[in-house]
Amino acid sequence: MRKVKFSVRIHQSGYSYEYLRQVWSEADRLGYHSATLYDLLNVPTLECWTTLSALAAETRRIRLTPLVLANLYRPPALLAKMASTLDVISGGRLELGIGAGGGEADHLASGFPFPPTSARVSMLEEAIEVIKALWGQEEVSYQGRYYILEGAANEPKPVQKPHPPILVGGHGETYLLRVAARYADICNIGFEMGLEEHRAKLRVLEEHCRRVGRDPSEIEVSHNTRVLIAESAAEYESLVIKEAARSGTSVSAYKASLSKAIAGTPERCREQLKRYVDSGITYFFLLFPDPISTESLRLFAREVMPHFDTG
Repeated sequence: MRKVKFSVRIHQSGYSYEYLRQVWSEADRLGYHSATLYDLLNVPTLECWTTLSALAAETRRIRLTPLVLANLYRPPALLAKMASTLDVISGGRLELGIGAGGGEADHLASGFPFPPTSARVSMLEEAIEVIKALWGQEEVSYQGRYYILEGAANEPKPVQKPHPPILVGGHGETYLLRVAARYADICNIGFEMGLEEHRAKLRVLEEHCRRVGRDPSEIEVSHNTRVLIAESAAEYESLVIKEAARSGTSVSAYKASLSKAIAGTPERCREQLKRYVDSGITYFFLLFPDPISTESLRLFAREVMPHFDTG
């Protein structure tokens, strides 16, 4: 039985480094399993990898999870080296989140090609093969359709053995879940899916696993969700009104948007999470309202996390 993991999912646009450091340090102190940054270039935000490296030095226990890297932004040999370096710097705390890259505008604006989905996913497959080879072998020669290496070496190796967990992000049933079935330790599927939607995706993932001869239980499936939590029902209603006004929507519309979120009092949040845990989902990426309140982090850590087996 896997332990239940809670991660603070952070969209860093608009955050100063000082504020990110505060949020990460608090999440680290409170016992969250990991925290994340996203990988976009053509937006006013701190770059993912550079920021993760700095935050590795500011934290002690929390795991570092890019959610997720756009494969085409970095050649796989470079990414393997960067990942090994961050794993060494952090004392073995990297989770390598990677995907085919779904942001066409971000790619093109930054001068990167954006081939069709099938090609990008094939490139992702080759990239993961290259990265895992460089993490585990002394010297790598690789002849693929998209990547060619001749006598490449990657030292030092990652601290984690056999390698840092590979998280494959995306929900495309034909291509992306096929890659997850072959290579992922963690599969990150979509955002705020209901249980039936999750189950449908899991059935597709299981079929891909069957085709490649892999046990689906080897892959940890995660869930992405917003969290809106308050001590009492009255405080929750006040928070909803505040967030509705901030988002420029009516209270009723904002409440409707929370139908698949983890929202309410701590007791209500525990009940909602338990349904997912009972269905076999054990890793939760939690998107708290921006700017992230350390009080919300503390309330969730104090009143929700201890009710699950987090190890």
